[in-house]
Amino acid sequence: MEALLARHYGTDLAVVGLLTTVLFFAELAIMVPGGRAIDRLGAKRVGLAAILLSLAGNLMLAVNLGVVAALVLRALAGLGVGLGFLAGAIYAQQDPRRNPALAGGIYGGVSLSGGGLALGLVPPLVGSLGWRAPYLSGVAVAVLALALVAACPPTPGPGSLPERPRVIALMRDPVLARLGAIAAVSFGFSVILGNWVVTLLERADGLGRIEAGAIGSLILIMGIVGRPAGGALVRVSPELAPRMMAGSFLLGASGVALLSLSAEVSLDVVGAAAVGLAAGIPFGATMAGATRAYPRAAGAAVGAMNTYPVLTIVCGAPLVGLTFGLPGHGRIGFGVVAALWLCALAVIPRLRLR
Repeated sequence: MEALLARHYGTDLAVVGLLTTVLFFAELAIMVPGGRAIDRLGAKRVGLAAILLSLAGNLMLAVNLGVVAALVLRALAGLGVGLGFLAGAIYAQQDPRRNPALAGGIYGGVSLSGGGLALGLVPPLVGSLGWRAPYLSGVAVAVLALALVAACPPTPGPGSLPERPRVIALMRDPVLARLGAIAAVSFGFSVILGNWVVTLLERADGLGRIEAGAIGSLILIMGIVGRPAGGALVRVSPELAPRMMAGSFLLGASGVALLSLSAEVSLDVVGAAAVGLAAGIPFGATMAGATRAYPRAAGAAVGAMNTYPVLTIVCGAPLVGLTFGLPGHGRIGFGVVAALWLCALAVIPRLRLR
């Protein structure tokens, strides 16, 4: 898909990588302000506004515009993606009858399914829709989501005025920083790898677009299993959280290493599935931990914590894209990610989530 967009816009893969970068840069900018808006206005209202922003951005992207306009519109869509991600995370945990880690994990698995399905379903649509395939499929999903969210129960009232911690205090909070570091490695790396894995399989392994898309989609689809599973494990045995994180980091690094070798198709399947499962396991724990740190400003806390993985994506996606211009057709970039994931074992905090 990246190569097709590069041909359409008359540019190279590094510039196409900026389409992902600007989306996540807009997410980065909206994280804390968006979280505060959720604390004040409620998750459902902000969620509906987020869907409308994404719908408008993708609809205009389907018009035959230049690459500069596309970058601006991707930023608009990114504001919607960031707001929607935060609103969904807070909405899922607001029912006091739910365990926060498990609810966050289930929400994470469901929210990830759209991206995973896109990797598998968008490539076959290219034949009929061409370069517009990712944008028009995004419009269709947004229309469906708008109807579903509008039918959801209203957001529970906050009961009292939300806490308004200063941004600098949130970013300096050691708990949020540690949780953010875990999210940066797991969630952040999975998005970067998911963005480039199809191109890697096409160029390094010589796979067809549809086959590469099906294998690459496992990075996101397996998160549908990994995120709820991680939340359930934390709920049952909170004391095992550090070991669970360490195991997921080892599994993730091993999966990326297999993809970077690109030895054969069966190993690519195993590697992509391992990355998706490993990246999903810490999700529920990090979301619940941020919410628990600031219960009266949960939106702002989750937004601050998520600045770490979003910043990782903003910086990492174009850097990995640049390695496709080096020998190995992207293997170097994937190998570096595998090494960083393994090195991150040294900074896993001792989390105690109850």
